[in-house]
Amino acid sequence: MGLSLEFYAGDPDQIGAAFTEFALDGLRAGRLAHSCADLSLHLSPNDLDLLSEQIGAALGRSPLRLLESLERTVGGTPDESGASVVSPNWVAAVAAVPADQIQQLTRSWLQAVAEASGEVVGGDNPEAVAAVSALVSLCREALARSTRVVFAWYL
Repeated sequence: MGLSLEFYAGDPDQIGAAFTEFALDGLRAGRLAHSCADLSLHLSPNDLDLLSEQIGAALGRSPLRLLESLERTVGGTPDESGASVVSPNWVAAVAAVPADQIQQLTRSWLQAVAEASGEVVGGDNPEAVAAVSALVSLCREALARSTRVVFAWYL
């Protein structure tokens, strides 16, 4: 099993506590977080910065990198997991991605990941498109509900 990368929207302190206890079912089932998005696509957190760059390009804005947008740690265990609150500006940028651009955005992102890693990417990846679409929806829902987004990772 590789690195898992997930986003949750709701109360960051409740999310952080549940994440630390590894009570992921409550987070994923909508009891503790109203939305979740799983970006565990055999990627690293740095690849999510590449996604941030592609979002900036698609919107004609300067990119807000995810890892630079983490405001405070709310959960996790040393060297095994972490959960941090994401800045509202990053959330707003992701939420601004038009639905009709998600597929092209994902294709550009995966190409950037491939170039950074020296790998070859071929064609569309429906799993990645679904993951990016879920992230955009989560960010829109967080804005609509005036809640925060938490980025979480675990081994």
